[in-house]
Parts: sequence; C-alpha cells; structure tokens
Amino acid sequence: MNKKEKAGELQTRRIIYKYILKHPGLHERELARQLNLPLGTLDYHLYYLKKQELVTTASDGHYTQYYISGKISSKDKKLIATLRHEALRKIIIFLLLENSSYHREICEHLKLARSTTTFHLNKLVELEIINRTQKGRDSVFDIKDPQHISNLIITYKKSFLDDAVNRFADTWLELHPRQLRKTKRKKED
Repeated sequence: MNKKEKAGELQTRRIIYKYILKHPGLHERELARQLNLPLGTLDYHLYYLKKQELVTTASDGHYTQYYISGKISSKDKKLIATLRHEALRKIIIFLLLENSSYHREICEHLKLARSTTTFHLNKLVELEIINRTQKGRDSVFDIKDPQHISNLIITYKKSFLDDAVNRFADTWLELHPRQLRKTKRKKED
C-alpha cells in the first residue's frame, strides 16, 4: 500500500470516528448510509477502530451499535439505543413533556393500537426507563430519570434527525434555562 492509499484510509477512519462521536449508537448499515460509504469499506475501518480500542459496540438484540470507547456509560448506551427506536423515542418524549400519562392517553397521542402501545410500554418498563403505577383498572406511566434522559436527548439531538426531538429540546430548554448552560458546558469539555 502506498502513502496516498494509507492517507486515504486514515482520513476515512477520522471521518468515521468523528461521526460516531457526534452520533453514538448508530448501527453499521445506518452509518454506511449516512456516511455514504460502501458497507464493506465501513466494515473494514470499523474492524480496525475496534481492534485499536477506539470504538466499542453494544447490542440491543437486533442491532450492534457503535460508540467511542470510554465516552458513554453502559447505562447511557442502553438509553441511546432505546432512543434510536422511533416509537420508543416518541413515547419517552411524550412522557417527558406530560410528566405522567394513562395508557389510553399515550395511545391517543401516538395514534397507535392499544396492543402496540402496550408492547412498547412493557419494553420501556423492562428496560427500567419508565415506571408503571396501577390506578384502579388503568396504568399510569412516567419517566424514572427525566433529567438524565432529557440531557441525553438534548446533547445528541442532531443525531436523531427527528422534528419531535428538536421540538422537545427547544421546549425543555425553554422551561429549564439552567439546563442549556450545563449542556453547552458539557459539549465544550
């Protein structure tokens, strides 16, 4: 391999590394799509970055997500992976804005079937992201750690490419102005 090819590989690895830093939790195919790289090329560079312990992975059972080594805790990896699922993200954002809601309110807002909503809510309860409280015959749901989840959404909002995330971040920061300063400081570190 000549110097020009090595320089090209180094440049490609830097691009991949920086993209994962700004967009943690993406899976390989999504990285390939967003970076406009052939899957084989991306796979080659991800293998190298993992071997050098610059990148680490986590799996949600369906996909393997990529993260920069030492930058994100295992708890946050689990949360980011969950937030990458559109339906789960919408439920979380709804509960963050509403504080707590009945099952039927979540169904109505998201325009999902009762069984689909139940499936997603059960998953979020199992992942210990939300609480379920029985009130008579109905269930009420709320977020376990709203501040922490809000911080993650705001920190990585550009990586979700979702108008609902942008609206949530704007609303949350408007209601919690101190949070804006903390988030800006965290990004500067």
